Amino acid sequence: MGLTTLVLAVWLVSLRDAFGGNFFASLHTNFVVNLDFESDAALAIGQEGTSSAAAKAADGTAAEHGGEVHMMSFAGGERKFRCRLPNKHESIAGDGNAGGGDTKLSESAKAKAHFINSKLAPLRGTCRKLQKDYWFYDVCFGRKVVQYHLQNDMRFSLGEHVKDADELFSNGTVRETYRGGTDRRTLHIFYVCGSSDKDSRMFDAEEATALHYTITISGPAFCTWREEGGRLVAHSSSDGHKKLLASSLLEELRGSCVNVTQGWWTYEYCYPKQLVQYHLAGDGDHAKRDPEHLMGEMTPGDPDDPNAIEMSVVRPKTSIANPRDRRAPPSNHAALRQRLEGGAVCDETGRARRATVNFQCPTNWQQDQRPAEARFASIDETALCEYEVQVYTTLLCGQRKFLPTLPAGKQTIQCAAEPKVN
Repeated sequence: MGLTTLVLAVWLVSLRDAFGGNFFASLHTNFVVNLDFESDAALAIGQEGTSSAAAKAADGTAAEHGGEVHMMSFAGGERKFRCRLPNKHESIAGDGNAGGGDTKLSESAKAKAHFINSKLAPLRGTCRKLQKDYWFYDVCFGRKVVQYHLQNDMRFSLGEHVKDADELFSNGTVRETYRGGTDRRTLHIFYVCGSSDKDSRMFDAEEATALHYTITISGPAFCTWREEGGRLVAHSSSDGHKKLLASSLLEELRGSCVNVTQGWWTYEYCYPKQLVQYHLAGDGDHAKRDPEHLMGEMTPGDPDDPNAIEMSVVRPKTSIANPRDRRAPPSNHAALRQRLEGGAVCDETGRARRATVNFQCPTNWQQDQRPAEARFASIDETALCEYEVQVYTTLLCGQRKFLPTLPAGKQTIQCAAEPKVN
């Protein structure tokens, strides 16, 4: 029968223990399985009990460069195969987003670049203006930074982004490097832990040494998050070690609303206050919401502190996922759930409407053309006047628990058939 190659489009969860939990916590691998039914590859796999010097040499080489050997069943369970799993430290093919399809990165290097990109995703493609004394700075994230003076013609480039020089530190800080500025000016942007509170947010610039500048930006995505008392929390040293709840990751949404129209109804969620459902009657300046129903609101007991809104970490059901995303590899990344109570009374049940809003990093966040915007992914009425809403936002992508699993390309599992027992 010879050699058969199987491309497993499913994700081999059964290999989780063999590779180790940390590997599968950050990577999804598409495995190509080579099945040798005639056992020609037996020596390379390393059969037990053989005294062949060639077998021992092959096994020693495989043990050094390959992964563990496991017995597995294929062909409807009728044949057993001795399979050598890929070493979890071996290089894996790049996906083209990290410098080309032929580039190979180690697992740790690819994961590092992935996490840096996820933390900076909400800023991608945006620019912000910063004033320090009489200098102004146009900071275009991931592209370039310009310094200028409004009263004269002085204008200097502080450099362009050098992506390969980006660094991610163990405390969550990210450092970007910009080079090639006017008169060889250079710049580092440091993204550091801090709350989302506008009054305490850091955005500062200084000329650390001659022609070398630093810009510091703070935010909760760059904190170290831990489980404490069943909650996901961080501590911001820039705020006197103030405790931050996971809701602080969403603070950029405060006061903004997202809308979607489905048939006759339009749904509007305004963070963090309320979800409403309405029909827009009329056109132009004469349009009005008629009827309009409150589907749920933040309970009066919830604090309005931007870093202390109580939310729970959940795993959303597949039924509320965007159907277009169901074709993507399974990710199982967490969502942040807010419960809204006390909506308009439901005619059918006589009880107040209520809703849960699940905030989630979109699975396609790397290709998102509008990464800074939140949007509805789905709205389901799970029971009469009870609603489940999913909102996509890249604001959550910077925390690993909410980050979709990193695709890791393809790896090969080499298998040799065990002799049939007559």
